[in-house]
Amino acid sequence: MRADPALDVGGRKQLFIDDRFIESSHRIKLQTNPAQKLGRIRDASGQPFGMAHIGRVVEVDGTIRLYVGADTTLNVFESQDGLQFTNTMRSIPTKGFLPTVFYDRHDPDPQRRFKVFSTFDQGGFDNLKKDTFDRGHHGIFAACSADGYEFTEVGQVLPFYMDNPCVMHWDPRIGKYVIFTRAFSYNSENQRRIARIETDDPLALWPYKKSGNKDRVRFAVENAHVVLQADEADYFPSDIYYNSSSIYEYAQDVYLMFTAQFRHFHPETQPYVPRKTPGAWEDFGLLEIQLAVSRDGIHWTRPSREAYFPTGLIDEWDRWFAVMGPGIVRRGNYLYQYYYSSGMTHDTNVVREDYRHLAKERGGIGVVRQRLDGFVSADADYQGGWLETPVIQFEGSRLRLNIDTGAMGIGRVEIRDESGKPIPGYTLEECEEIGGNFIDQAVYFDGDSNLTSLAGKRVKLFFKLTRAKLYAFQFTAK
Repeated sequence: MRADPALDVGGRKQLFIDDRFIESSHRIKLQTNPAQKLGRIRDASGQPFGMAHIGRVVEVDGTIRLYVGADTTLNVFESQDGLQFTNTMRSIPTKGFLPTVFYDRHDPDPQRRFKVFSTFDQGGFDNLKKDTFDRGHHGIFAACSADGYEFTEVGQVLPFYMDNPCVMHWDPRIGKYVIFTRAFSYNSENQRRIARIETDDPLALWPYKKSGNKDRVRFAVENAHVVLQADEADYFPSDIYYNSSSIYEYAQDVYLMFTAQFRHFHPETQPYVPRKTPGAWEDFGLLEIQLAVSRDGIHWTRPSREAYFPTGLIDEWDRWFAVMGPGIVRRGNYLYQYYYSSGMTHDTNVVREDYRHLAKERGGIGVVRQRLDGFVSADADYQGGWLETPVIQFEGSRLRLNIDTGAMGIGRVEIRDESGKPIPGYTLEECEEIGGNFIDQAVYFDGDSNLTSLAGKRVKLFFKLTRAKLYAFQFTAK
C-alpha cells in the first residue's frame, strides 16, 4: 500500500493560516489576530496626512516608498521607519484615476521595473449614465518606469470601466502575473465582488471573458473568475469594496487579502441617516477591514468575520470608514500597513445629524502594526491543547518557532514517525520547555537543537501548548 505523499516544507517558513498543518488537534483554535493601530502618519513637520487613495507601499533599496493620490496624480512620500514620511515633492501624472503601483522585481527589463494602472474615461462617472463609454479609448491604462518616478504611458490593458484599484502581483508559484480587482454584479445587491485575472504580460491586454451584453461598461462577474464575495453569513446587504491583496513573501503559500467590507444602509432600516438631497437616497454605509487567506490565490477563506482592527470611535478621525492600501513593509520584527479613512460614511455622510461635528479632525492615512507572521495563530488557552501535523519532509538541521506563551504559558514539541510514534531523542519529555515571546526560537531536545538525522525523512510534528499562540514553524540550516 503506497503511503500518502508527505508535505514538502523544505526550508520555507510555514504559517497556521488554516488547517493545512493540523491533521488532528484538541482544544486548539485558529485565531485571527488584530493589527495595532498607531495613529495617522505624519510628515517631517509633524502634520498628519490628509485622506487620499493609497496607490501602494513598497520598499525600494531599503527605503519605504508610499504612493498617494486618487485622481490623475500620484505623490511620492518616503520613510525609513514607516511612521514619519518625507514628501519627495515628486508628482507623477497618470492617465486615469485610482492609480495603483506595482514594483515588479521579476520583469527582466529594468525600464519596466515599476508599473502603474489607472482607470481612464473621458467624462468620468457620467459616462456610465450617458452610455458614452468607448471601449476603444477608455478603460484601464498602464504606464511603466525604471525608477518609479518618471513613467511612460504604454496603453490600454482592459477595456472596461473600473472604479476600483487593480492590484497586481508576480506569483512565483504559477509563474504568471495575477491581478485582483472588482467584478460587478448587475443583478444582485451583493454588487461588489473580487475577481482574479492571470496574464503573462502585465503591459499587454489582459485576458477576460466576453459576455453577451456588450452594453455593460463595468467589469462584471461574467468577465472574470470571482474568487471572493460576501455570503449568507454577512450582514445583508453588504459586499466587498476593495481587496488589498498580498502574496506574503516571508512564508510558503500564503496569500492575504485585507478586504474592505461594505455594509449598505437602507432608508427603511436606517431612517435616521440624513439625506444630503431631500427625497434622494445615496449609497450610504460603513466600511471595515477584514482578513481573508488562501494557499493559492484562488480558493479563499475568511478565518474570522471580526475587523482586522477597529474603526475609530465616533469622535475620532477614522470613524465609520476604513480601506487598506495595498502593500506590506517590514521593519525588524514588525510589519506595517497603511489604511485611509474619510471619517464619514460611504458617499460622504454621517450616521446621525447630531454626530456630524463630534470628530474635530476627520480623515487621513493611518498605519497599523502586525507581528511578523502574526495574522493567524494556533492557540491553546490555560487548560492546554495539542496539535499534530500531517506527515512532512524537511530540509535543514534546526526547528525554529514563532511563538508567544507570555510569562505563564508553555510550549513543547515532539517529533514523531509517520505512524505517529514518538522518535527517541525527540520526545516531549526530552524537549526543553519554551516560555516567552519569540519570533525565531530554536527547539532544543536535552540541550541539542541539531535535527540533521531526520532531514528528508517522513515525520510528524506534535505541539503541546498551554496558554500559547503558535504562529509559524520553519526548518533552517542553523
